[in-house]
Amino acid sequence: MNKLIIISSLTLGLFFTSCREKSTIDQLKEKQTALKAEVNGIAQEIAALDTTKKEIILIVSSTSVEKTDFKHKIELQGAVETDQNILINSETPGVIRNIHIREGQRVSKGQTLITIDAEILNSNINELNTSLEMANYMFDKQTKLNEQGLGTEIELEQAKSQKRSLESKLKTLQSQRGKSTVKAPFSGVIDEVFANLGEMASPQAPLIRLVNNRNIKITASVSENHLANVKMGTSVDVIFPNLNDTTITSKVTYIGNYIDPVNRTFRVHVELKNNTVFLPNQIAKVKITDTDLKDALVINSNAILQDTDNNFYVYKLTAAENNKYSLQKIFINLLKSYKGQSAITAINDGDLVDQSKIVLDGGKGVTENDIVKVQ
Repeated sequence: MNKLIIISSLTLGLFFTSCREKSTIDQLKEKQTALKAEVNGIAQEIAALDTTKKEIILIVSSTSVEKTDFKHKIELQGAVETDQNILINSETPGVIRNIHIREGQRVSKGQTLITIDAEILNSNINELNTSLEMANYMFDKQTKLNEQGLGTEIELEQAKSQKRSLESKLKTLQSQRGKSTVKAPFSGVIDEVFANLGEMASPQAPLIRLVNNRNIKITASVSENHLANVKMGTSVDVIFPNLNDTTITSKVTYIGNYIDPVNRTFRVHVELKNNTVFLPNQIAKVKITDTDLKDALVINSNAILQDTDNNFYVYKLTAAENNKYSLQKIFINLLKSYKGQSAITAINDGDLVDQSKIVLDGGKGVTENDIVKVQ
């Protein structure tokens, strides 16, 4: 019994001691929380009063808006062509008796180039001339007899028919003999001679290449997307890479009336007169001006940024104290870009003017709330 009373007393003592300890821990935790809140409040007050606080300054580069003329060009590959670049064939077969020209020689229109043997034709023509003389004699005799009432109408008509038939045959042979002489159809330069003396000429085998490069044209194929902007008289720069980038400024002289269904392009020509340098099939770069803006706002293309809604914008720099700048986001319309330059307009008129300063590099890492310095 005494042992039971002692154990109960000890249990009650431990219980009351545990309750007192828990009460003390809770009080200490509450005091800790209160002290943390007080420390945070004091830290905020110190930060508000701290005049040595460091300001974060971002470094950017800048460029200026320029009000100037802007041109956008379509760059294409073209080639030199000429209508007077031909292979000359013989119209009649025969042995080549004489070659009157050499490669590189300049010839005139109608000049004899090659003579083909026409001995058989000449013999046939001589025979026809003899027969024609007899036919003329017989026709004259029948005409006189008919006038005297001695001849018949049938005999006169037969003589007339014989005469006309021989005249027609003679004319045909003379025409064939004329084709035995190969002549230049236009003035130009003998670029290549394929024929050799004594060879047999035939209509299927070319004898000579004759070229006239005096008047040429540069042709190029343009996407149908540019059809509305390419007109007769549109300015064109033609560049010849294999002639040290020789450049000629001209105009579009012809626009095709047909769109190729395979590559969806149309042809354009640029004619060049009095040429002495360029050769047929020579490669050229063709730059056609499809946009020409006067007094446009032009900026460096690298200054243009784009947000998640695909809106274009730039950061305009506004001068602040100590060579620092504040930023203003200006939304823009992008008109055209060419060779690192872009023509733009501000969404709100007056936001950007000539010589306005904007961020060039570093714009992706800043916001309107930042202060920046320009390097």
